[in-house]
Amino acid sequence: MKRYAIGDIHGCHQTFVALLDTLKLTKEDELYLLGDMIDRGPNSKAVLDHVLDMIDNGYKVTALMGNHEYMFSQAIDETIPYCWDWRRYQNWIKNGGITTMHNFGYTRIDDLKQLDKKYITFINELKSYVELDNCFLVHAGFNFKEEDIFKDKNSMYWVRNWYETIDAEKVKSKLIIHGHTVRRFDTLEEEIKEKKFNAISIDCGCVYNMNANIGQLCAINIDTLEVTLQKNVDKFEKVENTEAI
Repeated sequence: MKRYAIGDIHGCHQTFVALLDTLKLTKEDELYLLGDMIDRGPNSKAVLDHVLDMIDNGYKVTALMGNHEYMFSQAIDETIPYCWDWRRYQNWIKNGGITTMHNFGYTRIDDLKQLDKKYITFINELKSYVELDNCFLVHAGFNFKEEDIFKDKNSMYWVRNWYETIDAEKVKSKLIIHGHTVRRFDTLEEEIKEKKFNAISIDCGCVYNMNANIGQLCAINIDTLEVTLQKNVDKFEKVENTEAI
C-alpha cells in the first residue's frame, strides 16, 4: 500500500490526470488531496467530477478543505443571511471563483442555486485536517499561538508564515505536510533532506504555468517523502485573479 498527498490542483484537470497516471494508484493505496482543488484553472468541475468518480469506484481518496473550497461553501450556503447578495459571494468571485462558476455552465451567481447537491455535500464534508501515524495533513497550516491548534479552522485554510511558531509538542513531533503557500519546485527535495522545519509545503504553483520555477503539480509519498512532479499540461492563457492564493 502506498500513501500520497497532492497539493493545490486549482482546476488543472489534465495535469491532475497526468500525475495520477504516473502514480498508478491501486484501490489499496491512499490518496490525500490538500485542498484548493478548484478556482483559477480551466476546469474545476472536471477536477471535482474526477475525484467523485474515484471515490465512487472504490479508490481511497480523502480531500481537505482549502481556502478556495471554503470561499465556495460560503458563497452557496443558503443558511447565511443575504447568501445571494454580493456581500456573500464577492470574495469567492474575485479570487478565481468566476472561472469555476463558468465551468458549471453558469453566468450569474443566482444560477448556483441549480448546483447539483452532490457537489454541495462533497464540499461541506471536506476535512479541515487529517492526522496519520507519522504526519498531519492540512491545507495552509496551524496557528500555534492557540492552546488548541485544532480548534482554529480559519488558520487551517488561510495561515501563512507560521514555521517559526511551530510547537512540536502540539503536533506530537510529527511532520506537517501542507499546501497553500506557493514554493519553488526545484528546492523541494533539498528542503525535505535538510529538515530545517517540521513542516513542508507541496504547493508548487501548478496553476501558474507561465512561471519558470513553479507551474508543477506535486505529489509526495507520505511514507518515503519521495516527490513526484508533473508539469502543467492544461491549456489556458491567464490565471483569473490572484488576491487570495
